[in-house]
Amino acid sequence: MQQAKKMQEILDDAMEISRIPMVLYDADGNEVASTLSSQEEWKEAVHGFLVSDIDTQSIGNLHYFKVFVLGTLSYVLLVLNYTQDALTIGRLTASQIRRLLESSVETVTKSGFLRNLLSGSMAPAEITRQAKKLKLTPVTWMAFVLEYEDGFGELPAYEMLDHGFAGNKNDLCCAYDEQHLLLIKNVKDICKASNARKETDAFRMYAQTLADSFRAEIMIPVHVGYSSKADSFEDISAICQEALMALRIRRTFFMEQDTVAYERLGIGRLLVSLPKDLCEIFLYEVFGDHLPDDLTEEEKATIQKFYENDLNISETARQLYLHRNTLVYRLERLQKRLGLDITKFEDAMTFKLAMMVLAHVRSKTD
Repeated sequence: MQQAKKMQEILDDAMEISRIPMVLYDADGNEVASTLSSQEEWKEAVHGFLVSDIDTQSIGNLHYFKVFVLGTLSYVLLVLNYTQDALTIGRLTASQIRRLLESSVETVTKSGFLRNLLSGSMAPAEITRQAKKLKLTPVTWMAFVLEYEDGFGELPAYEMLDHGFAGNKNDLCCAYDEQHLLLIKNVKDICKASNARKETDAFRMYAQTLADSFRAEIMIPVHVGYSSKADSFEDISAICQEALMALRIRRTFFMEQDTVAYERLGIGRLLVSLPKDLCEIFLYEVFGDHLPDDLTEEEKATIQKFYENDLNISETARQLYLHRNTLVYRLERLQKRLGLDITKFEDAMTFKLAMMVLAHVRSKTD
C-alpha cells in the first residue's frame, strides 16, 4: 500500500511538471496508479503489450514502457503522447519507478518469502521476483505442520527444523505461530530418501521421522499434520491450511496418532462439517439421555484394542493378556450399559461413529 502511494506521487509529480497524463499497470494488467481515468481499450492494449517481446512501444498517441525490477517484468507505464517530450518524459518516469522499487527492496529470506506467501500479500510478479532472487524454482511440495501444544517458546525447535529438514534448495520453513512450525518440503527429496514402495508410505514415514526426531532431540511431544501436493508458489498457502486442518481433526478424532495426513482424514473430515444440532439428534437416537461419558480407562482400552483387531475376540484377549471368557464378560457388560453389542459389525460401526460424533460435539462446546 505504501509502495503504491509512492508510485502515485511519482506520476503526480511528472504530471505537474510535464502536463502529460500517465497510467501505471502491474504485470497482471491491473491499474496501480494514474493521473486520469483509465479506459477499457487501454487495458486490453496493455495485456497485449505484456506478452510481447518488446520493451517499449508507441501506437497512435500512446507510449508503452515495461518496467523491470531486478530483471523481472513488474509494471507497464502508459503515457499519453500530447507533446514532443512525451517519449523522454515516459522513459524518465519509468526509470524513476524502477529505481524506487529496487531501492526499497528489502533483503529477502526464505522464511520471509514463505510468510508473505501465507499472507497473500504478494502479486504474482512480486512472487516471481522474490523467488528468482532466492534462486527458488517451482517443484512439487508438501506442507508439514509441527504442533506443540505448550508452545515452542525459547526451544531450539525452529533451528532444528531449518538445519535438519529444510536444507535442500527448494525447501522452505518458518514459525507459523507460537504452537506451530511449518515445513514446505520437496516431494522428490522425500521419495528419494525413502525405501518405501508407495509415495503415501514415504510421506507417512517422513512425518513420523519429524515427530520422532523432535521427541528424541529436544524431548517435546510434537504432532505432525501433512497436506496434499502442490506445484506452484501460489498454492503453498492452501496446502499449509490443509496440514493445519489435519491437526485440528487429529485433536478431535485421532488423539492416539502422532501424525495425520490431510488425504487420510476419512470420515473425520465429513463429521467436522456437520452442525451441532444434527449431531445431538443422532446421539440421542443412539444413546438416549445417557451418553457414555463414564467409561473407565480399562473399558476404553478394551474397546480400542477390540477395534484394532477387527472385532476378533481371541486375538484381543491374547494382546490384553486376558482369558477369552474374561473378555467376553467385559463385552457383555458393555452391551448392557450401552445398548449396543459391539461384537456385531453393525453395532460396532454405530458405536464407533457415535463416539466420533460425541467427540466432535465436545470439541465445539470446548
